[in-house]
This record gives sequence, structure tokens and C-alpha cells, in this order.
Amino acid sequence: VQALRLAGWRVRQVAKDEPLDELAVHSPDVIVIDVQRGTLGPTIDRIRGGPGTESTPLFAALDADDLKDGALLKRLTDFCLRPANRDELAARLRRLVNRPAVTQRGTDLAVGGLVIDQRGFTATLDGQQLDLAYQEFQLLRFLVGHPDQAFSREQLLARVWGWDYYGGSRTVDIHVRRIRAKLGHPCAGWLHPVRHVGYRWSPEPRGAVGADGGGRA
Repeated sequence: VQALRLAGWRVRQVAKDEPLDELAVHSPDVIVIDVQRGTLGPTIDRIRGGPGTESTPLFAALDADDLKDGALLKRLTDFCLRPANRDELAARLRRLVNRPAVTQRGTDLAVGGLVIDQRGFTATLDGQQLDLAYQEFQLLRFLVGHPDQAFSREQLLARVWGWDYYGGSRTVDIHVRRIRAKLGHPCAGWLHPVRHVGYRWSPEPRGAVGADGGGRA
């Protein structure tokens, strides 16, 4: 909490046993969860069950053992490992708040000329359907839904494939290469490699532009 306030965030702290009704009143830009192991799932249930927080990004501080729970990780927008580095924490939260907006059309995600049909499991670019394999679609959908955020290969495996997947991280590289080939120029350039980290989806001006400014946590 102190690190966030020093970084310029307006923070409203809520203890785990306190009612969460005020979360909606304060309209936080992001909800940061730091709870004991084994209580994260119930905490997420409480937050998502409250009014006005259904779509608020959830960020959690995790222990290494928590990374084995793929189902739990998929319920989070982003996370960091304990002990959290102050600068990393502030940077990750800024990404969540200032990320480029993705237009939601019913169950579709749209950015620029790219439209992700989450119900029909199809993607089109400028009206032309992309020939994506199932896992390519899942990876593209995840990245489009989390624009301007860098993910390691291990994080992508956990979020997209699940921790019960036994393939190596090279699987991510192969799928990214195939997706970029199918997107073609210039959209392939929206899927950026991040040196020593992994990949980041950052649309150029053809896509949506995020807002600047501080945030509430």
C-alpha cells in the first residue's frame, strides 16, 4: 500500500473480512489482491459477486506454488510474485490502467480491422477470416484482450495452455510465428517480441489508443 501511494496511486485498503460494498462506490481502476495462500479463490468470488466490479481488472500478489493452479490464474488479469518489487508493481498496474482500449461488441473483441469472435472461435481481419488453429486462436484472443502487456512464455503457457500442459516454452514461439504469418503486414508487427521476457500485443495507431493519467487501486 505504501509503495502504491508513493507511486502516486489513490489507494483504498479493505481488509479481507470487511464488506466489499464500497469497492463499487470508489470505482477503482484496478483491484490489487494480497491475501494468504488458499484464500485467493474465495476472495475473487467475493469481489466478482459484488456490484460494479464485474469487469474491473484483478491484480494479485502470488507465491510460486500458486502458479500451479492454472484455473485460478485465468481468473486474474495479471499478477506478480512475492516479494513484489515496488517499481515492477507500479509499472504493471500502469499497464493495466493505461492499456489501449479494445472495443467490446457483444462477445466480440475488435481492434483496428481485427475482430475476435469469442463465441464462434473465429477471427477476421478487414473482413477476411483468418485460418487459425484452435490454440493459435486462443493465444491471439488472450493477447488481444490484454494489449500493451508483456508476458513471459511461461505466463502464456499458464494462461493459455494451462499448467497441465507438458510442452516446452518453444511452443509459444512456434504459435506466435504462425499467427504473425497469418496476420500479415502490418498487423503482424502488433505482436512484439520482448527481449528476455516474451511477447506483447501493442496495436499501432490503426487500433485503439489508451488514455493517460493516474489511477485508483
